[in-house]
Amino acid sequence: MTIHSRRRSLALILLVGVLAMGCSDSTAPSRPQSDLNILQLLPTAPPLVQNSVSFQACQGQGAEGRLFFQSNGGGEGDEFARLTFDGNSLSAKADGTPFTPGECITITMSLADPQSRDLLVQLEPSGLRFDANHPVQLRLDYGEAEGVDSDIENRIAIWRQEAAGDPFVQIGSAVLKDQRKVEANLVGFSRYALAY
Repeated sequence: MTIHSRRRSLALILLVGVLAMGCSDSTAPSRPQSDLNILQLLPTAPPLVQNSVSFQACQGQGAEGRLFFQSNGGGEGDEFARLTFDGNSLSAKADGTPFTPGECITITMSLADPQSRDLLVQLEPSGLRFDANHPVQLRLDYGEAEGVDSDIENRIAIWRQEAAGDPFVQIGSAVLKDQRKVEANLVGFSRYALAY
């Protein structure tokens, strides 16, 4: 399956999910953090090579940032998280100003709390908006998560938290069981957890 056909398939799955949820966060499942089961890394999971990555995203160009687990030799091992922009993803800055062709911005993806084992990432700068027809794609790996059985695998999704302390809202997600990854299309930045 090509990247383009994969994106179309994921977009269709997520569109169906959004339509089923009534097209807005106000009708999507929402829970306080205390009622959400955020997946945690196994105590034996390898550490990440680095806890954050920054890269340039430019209007008119694709861009990607990735976080990796360490390999046995200390280099890059399996992928933990991937954030992908296509050339038309950038729509507006936090103040609402649209991006002009070729304009760039620094994007940072990091563990929300490196001292925790929670599968929770922070995406910055907050307030960015993306074109709904060219969303940014977030992919998180749960292969090193604790206690994921087939029942949990059928219920996990990516959940968005606008700011620490706010409730989490479930967003349309696709579980790739054969790869032990979950993907979602984003139209803005905040904190995202892999949870059920």
